[in-house]
Amino acid sequence: MNKFLGLDIGSSNVKACLIDDSGDLIRKENVRITADAVSAVNEATGKICDLEGITGLGVSGSGRSIIPSHYNPGLYTSPLAVAAGLLEHNPDARTIIQLGGHSTLIIRLEEGLKKPWKVVTNPLCAAGTGRFIEQQAYRLGISLEDFSRLALEHQGAAPRIAARCSVFAKSDLIHLQQKGVSLPSMLYALCESVARMVSSLNGGTFDEPVYLVGGLSAAPAIVEALSEAISERNGHPMKVTVPKDAVFTEAFGAALLSRGIKSDFAFPLNHSDSQKSFQSPRLAGTACRNPRNELIIPAPVTGYLGVDVGSTSTKAVILDETGNVLAKNYIMTSGRPVEAIRQLFNNLLKANAGSVKIAGAGVTGSGRYLVGTLIGADLVKNEITAQTRGAAEIDPLADIIEIGGQDSKLVIKRKGIVVDYQMNKSCAAGTGSFIDELAEMLGVKVTDGEFARLAFKAPYTIDLGTRCAAFMGQSVAMAQQEGVSIEVITASLANSIAKNYLSKVVGHRKLGDRVILTGAVFYNDAVVSAFREQLGEKVITVPEHCEVSGAIGAALMAKENTSGKASKFRGFEQVASQNCDLSTFICQSCDNNCTITRMSLETAEPTYYGSRCDRYDSRSGMKKQVTAFDEREKLLFEDNKEGSGKGPVVGIPRALLTYDFAPLLVGFLNSLGARILISGKTTSSVIERASELAYSDSCFPIKLMHGHIHTLTGKTDYVIYPSAIRLDSKEGDENQKYTCPLVQAAPFIVREV
Repeated sequence: MNKFLGLDIGSSNVKACLIDDSGDLIRKENVRITADAVSAVNEATGKICDLEGITGLGVSGSGRSIIPSHYNPGLYTSPLAVAAGLLEHNPDARTIIQLGGHSTLIIRLEEGLKKPWKVVTNPLCAAGTGRFIEQQAYRLGISLEDFSRLALEHQGAAPRIAARCSVFAKSDLIHLQQKGVSLPSMLYALCESVARMVSSLNGGTFDEPVYLVGGLSAAPAIVEALSEAISERNGHPMKVTVPKDAVFTEAFGAALLSRGIKSDFAFPLNHSDSQKSFQSPRLAGTACRNPRNELIIPAPVTGYLGVDVGSTSTKAVILDETGNVLAKNYIMTSGRPVEAIRQLFNNLLKANAGSVKIAGAGVTGSGRYLVGTLIGADLVKNEITAQTRGAAEIDPLADIIEIGGQDSKLVIKRKGIVVDYQMNKSCAAGTGSFIDELAEMLGVKVTDGEFARLAFKAPYTIDLGTRCAAFMGQSVAMAQQEGVSIEVITASLANSIAKNYLSKVVGHRKLGDRVILTGAVFYNDAVVSAFREQLGEKVITVPEHCEVSGAIGAALMAKENTSGKASKFRGFEQVASQNCDLSTFICQSCDNNCTITRMSLETAEPTYYGSRCDRYDSRSGMKKQVTAFDEREKLLFEDNKEGSGKGPVVGIPRALLTYDFAPLLVGFLNSLGARILISGKTTSSVIERASELAYSDSCFPIKLMHGHIHTLTGKTDYVIYPSAIRLDSKEGDENQKYTCPLVQAAPFIVREV
């Protein structure tokens, strides 16, 4: 009996299938890529054991090139292998969706492979892939095994999470965490975001039946969310089918396709010694600093509390009246800010915090408003202000580089005065979560110094790029497949963080001669070394308490602003033991449909968070104000008379030039006797639809145009959108008064919506 081996060498896993002449599956193996793809292939084939009698070898996946050509393997593209594997037992398939580690495929078939078939794949982004789910599960502290089970426990409508980018999704998760949204609801919202991403890739209805294969097919919550999304797109209820051994479909297809070829191979594979990446100098060693010491408060004393509630971690410090650190604590937020504060305060109580009379309490960080109410803060300040105040105690003249869990900040000073500041823009590259997730992908610990120890052992570094975490994950996977050692990869990632920060955050700005590096990321000595190398001759200072510098700044500002006043701080014991009830509801007073969080404490009136207006702000006591923008809106459309006109229905989208020139367009259409339909105001649903329809990396107003055009689809006979090349008479060749090229092209772009 002849046997045939199929290998699917992906970016995250290696799958192997052994079949016989009739196509029956004999053995299957799935091995995660940790060190490199060659080792994973050797492990997978080693588990199959009996390789005798194998006449054909079929290989597919992004890493198929590691199989030597003299083995005479059958090399197949992923779409072909997936289609062949599924059609073997499911010849009725019309649409196949594969959700893999780093890629998403949608294959549209007609009579199997007899007629031309279409393939759509995701852009170079992890959204809608297994890696996307892994990233979010990791930062929520959820194992992949528990992810789907918990997601299916959600009740009611799940909140909306960005579907286009894993970084945007993280930001949404942070906001939902701080609003107190339940964990099952957030997990199912992630499943829905994957489903919406798949739907947007298809661009229309799905031909049925629809089959789901790949790693994520093993998650029932993903299957349910995808079925709901496709049902909505197709206009009727339907269920996505997950075939038997769906995770191995591509490897099975590669084995089937290998029948008829004669391969000559031998396992295990040898690691290639050829250099595939340019080698840069090694990472210079740096003196290791003392670990974070646990401080114990010696005696009753007056002090000031600072709390920093960040996206990934929560920190607190207690300072004495001279500004010295009496106690500090640092824990992961894990999506539960209230529970994190309770744990934080219990830890401080173990350090004798109960003996401190708190004369002032300050709060900073992305969760500052919710936690400020919870603990009774005297001062609530943004992160940049707090970081700047904390760094001023170390070196008032130095510029500040702060890297947090999900954001990076830069403060530039001249003679002690802040003259410029900058934050990263919607990207986690070069932040704490960036390196944590990539280290986790490598199976390396960051918190215990393992990452730095490995990095300093590297004989050289390579350029992995300075892109987002999703792209970097692909770069790391490729480096692994090329056999690059884990020591070189960790050292190169440290360089990537420094280069990314300097190129994306610092940019063209000129740093001074002295720089402070602050944030928990700089407890990683490899990252400190990389910054020292990139910053050259500048004097670099890493504070002793760099991981809590924001909390220190908040405490110092509380000290300065509450002098002589009684503190509103509730007390460590009371905050740690009080019951706090968080609940959410949807405000339907307008089209924004904001998710409102209601926080109820035993000793205070309920507090509300999450509204875009002040309707539920219990502290404002103010009605919504009428502004000049409301008057402008009224003037733009005052000539539009609903129900007038007897001609065709002509739509005007509230987007770009048609918004600004609405009086001109309305007057023109009125003179023609047309019936005018103006798209509604921008809402969250319009924004989400716009994001799904706009594939180009353009500015938000251009993307928003797609959403407004979509709301008019099917309701009008025509949509008016003039082509404007110039907005005024040109003033010579040097001042042409051109509009933006995308604005010029807008009428032609919207034809495709």
